[in-house]
Amino acid sequence: MRESRQSLEEARSLFDAMPSRDLISWTEMIQGHVKNGGYNEALKLFRLMTKARIKPDSLTVTSILPACARVPAHKQGKELHAYLFRNGIDMNPTVQNAFMDMYVKSGFIELASNVFTSMVERDIISWTIMILGYSLHGQGAQGLGLFLEMEQDPSLEIDEFTYAAVLHACVTACRVDVGMSYFDRIKAPTVTHCVLMIALLARAGLFNDTRTFIKEHQIENKVEVLRALLDGCRIHQQVTMGKRIVEQLCELEPLNAENYVLLSNWYAENAKWDMVDKLKTTIKDMGLKPKRAYSWIEFRNKVHVFGTGDVSHPRSEMIHWKLQHLMKKMEEGGGDRPSSIFSFHDVDEERECILIGHCEMLAISFGLISTRERTTVRVTKNLRVCGSCHDFTKAISKIVRREIIIKDPNCFHHFKNGHCSCGDLW
Repeated sequence: MRESRQSLEEARSLFDAMPSRDLISWTEMIQGHVKNGGYNEALKLFRLMTKARIKPDSLTVTSILPACARVPAHKQGKELHAYLFRNGIDMNPTVQNAFMDMYVKSGFIELASNVFTSMVERDIISWTIMILGYSLHGQGAQGLGLFLEMEQDPSLEIDEFTYAAVLHACVTACRVDVGMSYFDRIKAPTVTHCVLMIALLARAGLFNDTRTFIKEHQIENKVEVLRALLDGCRIHQQVTMGKRIVEQLCELEPLNAENYVLLSNWYAENAKWDMVDKLKTTIKDMGLKPKRAYSWIEFRNKVHVFGTGDVSHPRSEMIHWKLQHLMKKMEEGGGDRPSSIFSFHDVDEERECILIGHCEMLAISFGLISTRERTTVRVTKNLRVCGSCHDFTKAISKIVRREIIIKDPNCFHHFKNGHCSCGDLW
């Protein structure tokens, strides 16, 4: 079955016209939709298949799980896990790995750990998923501990993906010494390995070492390298260096609107408003469209999506009232207002909007007013969480005594009792 959208539509027409369908045809159809990003349709097909009393096998299960590996779809993943237990379907390492990966990506690191612990047999994929999973959830030290445990098994051959996972754990734990020793073991480092090392060195503020590393590996003009270095500049407020990197990104990717937004943010930080206006005009004249920020949250089997400054939600008035109330409570408790400094990664629309209008704040507020006390609030954002929202969410988690989890493209932020699992490094 070809993977193009047109061929998928043709295959679906044939599938719908079939008088009877076996497990193979259902699985092929589910796989096709997942590979083309049609996750909701794949989930619908799986439910129809089980209603038709077709019992899924391990291939069907591993095909559908990527559709569940999203925060809004985690319930389906849990239900599928329970279904396998009830129906005695084979839980081989491949299936268990797929469940672990699903739980990691949908924000349930504890459930992923439970699957890992229960495994009788573990292959290199099992260990890699779990090491990277801990790292993505801010538990880099735990990932490193797991790697040390894995090394005790001589039957496992460490591959480039496992090394990438352990380097990611080093970045999360900010362990430069350990990261360097692991990097030196890699026989043929890829760009991914190099980017992780640059992220590690820059996060630790070792910019001279970072420059030396980049020259040694001749990767000066790699976009991924520059973005990793830029993150270090953001963390350590290396404003001048940051500007040079953004200008270099504009040269390397002249049609990427995000780079001009980054540069615009730099000028705004330094009150050079004429240059901000000039860049806005440039973006418009080039016909470029910066990404819009969106956040979403699942409640009662429905996904609620919020844009920046969004007032379209039926409960919008209550959502904004809740945020204003929390801001006031934070100030009364002696806390400072969240920083209004917007760093290199922020989109233009967010900088121009008041904090309580940012999309992740709206989604969090909706979660707080819609769920019971002590319930964890889980939000996904398509862009990186901004510094102000990060500060505010830490304060909110302490005020309301709830865990708030935000998934952005880089990691999962677990906010609890005024702290974040990322250690304010993201």
